[in-house]
Amino acid sequence: MDQPARTTGRSLRGTAASAATRSTRLRGLALAAAMLAAGPAAAHEFTAAILSVGEGREARLAEAVRGFLLAAEERDGHGGQTSDGHIGGVDVNILPLPAEAAGGVGDLNGRPDATPHVVVVVGPEKEASTAMAEASANSAVLRPGTLPARAVWTDAAAADSFAERYRSAYGTAPTEAAAEGYNAARRLDLAIRPLDGTEPRAELASALAKTEAGIDW
Repeated sequence: MDQPARTTGRSLRGTAASAATRSTRLRGLALAAAMLAAGPAAAHEFTAAILSVGEGREARLAEAVRGFLLAAEERDGHGGQTSDGHIGGVDVNILPLPAEAAGGVGDLNGRPDATPHVVVVVGPEKEASTAMAEASANSAVLRPGTLPARAVWTDAAAADSFAERYRSAYGTAPTEAAAEGYNAARRLDLAIRPLDGTEPRAELASALAKTEAGIDW
């Protein structure tokens, strides 16, 4: 009678090792496929540059940053922040530009990227239009937008008004530039919150266009 072929311990171990290797490779391939299907993870933060142009840009920049910062700390702010606050529920890092005009800017804790995701341009229309054209290649750009009636952002007597909150935070009455920084941040909050970030760029731009003519504070 023919004897069944014997399988040595070495061949059994080799077969088991080969099976384990194949299983590991399959799990690795499955994980890689899942990661590719999910796409790259989006960082839950962005950099917003505030670019001041024209005469008096230093004072305008400091005031616009303060207004923007106030809005960034109002809705989703919390203790121990490593950013400059939150816009649309997303960490925002503020980048004051140009750097040579940022001497009066303070109270920033974020770590902004050198190339911002969003650029808010404040200043006279002629200089602002040129700056927006130059910045649009790598960033979403916007003007602060139409402000509410002047009384809305200058009336410190109204309970919990913007002017009162600004004065409480900074010790002075808000200027128009401060109101513009605040308005820009509020518009970004409305645009970013449903997107959970600044992408897709086209959807962000579309949402910002809807609030250009004014929002309610």
